[in-house]
Formats: sequence, C-alpha cells, structure tokens
Amino acid sequence: MGGMILFRGLKPLNPPLLTEEGRKIVAYFQDEQISESEWVQELKRKHGQEILVHILNRKAVYEEASSLSIDISPEEVASELKRDMIGYDSEEAYYYEMETQLGLSPEDVATEMHYRLTLQEIAISEIDITEAEIDNYFEENKDQFEARKQFQLSIIKVASQASAEDILDQLEDGADFTQMAKEYSTDVTSRDKGGRIGAVEWNDPFLPQKMLSAADSLKINDIAGPFEWDHDYVIIQLTDIVVEEQEDIRDIHMTIRKQLALNESIPLTQLENNLRDKYEARLMVYIPPA
Repeated sequence: MGGMILFRGLKPLNPPLLTEEGRKIVAYFQDEQISESEWVQELKRKHGQEILVHILNRKAVYEEASSLSIDISPEEVASELKRDMIGYDSEEAYYYEMETQLGLSPEDVATEMHYRLTLQEIAISEIDITEAEIDNYFEENKDQFEARKQFQLSIIKVASQASAEDILDQLEDGADFTQMAKEYSTDVTSRDKGGRIGAVEWNDPFLPQKMLSAADSLKINDIAGPFEWDHDYVIIQLTDIVVEEQEDIRDIHMTIRKQLALNESIPLTQLENNLRDKYEARLMVYIPPA
C-alpha cells in the first residue's frame, strides 16, 4: 500500500508554544526544544524526494485517467478490498494490520486502493485479451475460482503423542479447551490466545492434510486429534466454518481478463515514470539522500 511513519503516545499541545525566535515548538526532549523547522528539515532530508515523487505520480496518473475517461467506483474499491482481506480473521483484523504495520487508516487504505486500481486500468487500457484466452485460463485454473472455505481453528500442540492423548482424554471429560491450551500448548503464537490460530484454508499446503480433512468433518466446537505436525502432536477444535459466496462467472471472466492484460503490460512503476515524463512533472529542488 505504501509507507508511513507512526508514533504513538505523544499528544500535541494546543495552542502551540513558540521559541524566542517565533518558531513553533513541536516537541521537547527534556529541556531541549524541537522546532517545526527542524522537524520539516529532517522530514525533507529523509523522505522529501519520495513524498514529492508520490505527489507527482498521483497527479500524472489521475490526469491520464481523466483523459481516458477511467473512473474507479467506490464499489470496485470495496470489492478489491474484500479480496485483500482474504486470510485475515475479520475486517477489523485487516484494518488493524494496515494501521499497525503501515500507519494507514481505513480511509487511507481506500485511497491507496483507488489509486492502485486506477493505475492498473491505465496499464491495460490498450491491451486486448480474447475470449479464447480467458476460457483457456479458466479451464487450466478452475481451482482458483472455487468458493473459498476457511476453518477457524484452535490448537493445542505438545511434544509427544502420549501427552496429546492425555490432554484429549481430559477434554473429552469436560476440560476447557482454552484453558488447556494456555496451560499445556507449546505453540507460543497461539497459546496466549487460548490456542486460536485464526482462519485457515481448507486446502492449505502448509498444514497436515489429515488435520484439515478431519476439520472438514467436524461440527462447530468439536475436537479431534492428535495429528502429527512438524514432529509435534496437535489437538484441534473447530470454532467456525466460513464459506464465501461463489463469484459470478462474469466477474470471474473480468478478473481473468485483467490479470492476463496486466501480465502483458509494462511494470506499474515504469508506467508511473512514463506518465511523469508525459505530463512534464519535474523536481525543482535537490534533496540529498539520507
């Protein structure tokens, strides 16, 4: 999506304080004043050229989109965001990741997606893909377009089969799965979350297929195991099954057409460079590298 710098826990003063020279104070380190001009100078030094090019790219891309009558609708943005969210536990988890990792608010994410889709449409605007090419790709890759099924799983991972069977006996006698996971599981990632590993695809190639096949036969909150997994043994609990709605065949054909066209187009970064040149965008300042 892009890069941003995010600092937490610092609250701005209102109204702002000023130095003796009249410059706005933006921060203090102990008794040392940090002025706005120092802040801006450092931002320019480290990120100035990147931000300027970012601004010029957007101006050039949207100018070209206007000339080609390309206009990405809010519905198209929402649909693509939904595809991006596949693999996350929830929409909230997706946006949390975008904010914590990239510093992007939901509005920022939508803005970046709109730009990306606009750039892609420009890239493929003069590329023709035949119906035969689309049909061939669909036949060869049908599994990519099947309705996705995901399992929400919790696990308890231990080092031996004997330990796993003992825990399974306790669970069958009524022990609480979440508490048992916190107490006995050796999987540090999921242990503190009561064993929850989140959503996994029904055909995930990195997980034991026997485990996934068993999960497919369980009812919600059922328990199964133990299963061997990377020399450890795992008991699973199925907490939910999510089956996506089957995508309309016309939408599938549009997705294939776009992907095949993008495969034939120039790289998007090169397209940005070309558009900056086309619209005579240029930097008028020298910004030394950080």
